[in-house]
Amino acid sequence: MKRFHSHFNGYSVEFSPFEEQRMACVTSQHFGIIGNGRQYILDVLERDIGAFKTFDTRDGLYDCTWSEENECHVASSSGDGSIKIWDTQMPSGGRPIKSFEEHTKEVYSVDWNLVTKDTFITGSWDQSIKMWNPRMDRSLKTFREHRYCIYSAIWSPRNAHLFASVSGDRFLKIWDSRDNRSLNSIKAHDHEILTCDWNKYNDKEVVTGSVDKTIRIWDIRYPDRPTTILRGHSYAVRRIKCSPHSESMLASCSYNNNNNNNNNNNNNNNNNNNNNNNNNNNNNNNNNNNNNNNNNNNNNNNNNNNNNNNMIINFILFSFLFLKIK
Repeated sequence: MKRFHSHFNGYSVEFSPFEEQRMACVTSQHFGIIGNGRQYILDVLERDIGAFKTFDTRDGLYDCTWSEENECHVASSSGDGSIKIWDTQMPSGGRPIKSFEEHTKEVYSVDWNLVTKDTFITGSWDQSIKMWNPRMDRSLKTFREHRYCIYSAIWSPRNAHLFASVSGDRFLKIWDSRDNRSLNSIKAHDHEILTCDWNKYNDKEVVTGSVDKTIRIWDIRYPDRPTTILRGHSYAVRRIKCSPHSESMLASCSYNNNNNNNNNNNNNNNNNNNNNNNNNNNNNNNNNNNNNNNNNNNNNNNNNNNNNNNMIINFILFSFLFLKIK
């Protein structure tokens, strides 16, 4: 497994649409509560992951997105309400080539339009969504309907004008960028909604993740109830991504998962059992040793099978689930 250790806490990572080995990652000091931020441009190397460029900010960074027009441009959203455009050809430590400063509170989401390729949207804790063109000095449009912090705003991957947004007001909203009002407003959860994403193969399907620990799949044509509710996380669902390769696969991450404790307990129990077996082996004959070895092998096989069935990859701060939708 290849690793990269950042100085601050990671918030978002995105692969470049132009160079398969290059990624952008934004981080925030002190978990984004207070302190500085850093935009990393990373390269996946043969043996590890290395920093190609780094750009520092006074406030934490919460999200980033690659330009779909220029392979060297990355946009990141900041805790000071700004959106910064970075040029990866500039030396590390350089200033952004552009900074948009219309939002009045933290900007928690930024996403580039995959279809038109010349606009991006931002979602802020000031309860507004703004659409931008990087060549313009001011936003093209502002959308206001949410009544609490906006945590995510995502363009449809197939429709040039549609985007989805979710908020702490518990609503999922579907917008047409040509209209000032949302096309659809769905009370998607009973608690704050932290993330959403579009199915890359079905432009009528949006997935949401919430503080209520559930992932819900919505057909926006039938907003009365979700088509599927997925459970598995033990804490708030922080981020969802639908697979670009499969209509029926998504990945989600959460702040933690009880399986960490279960795995630790199982490991402790296995260690105790192994110690007991070793003590017994010292007192028993060769036949008992063979039996114990067979039992240990069976236990190891069962543990491997359980780990495979759980399909859980545990990180230091997050648990990560791969889920089959259908």
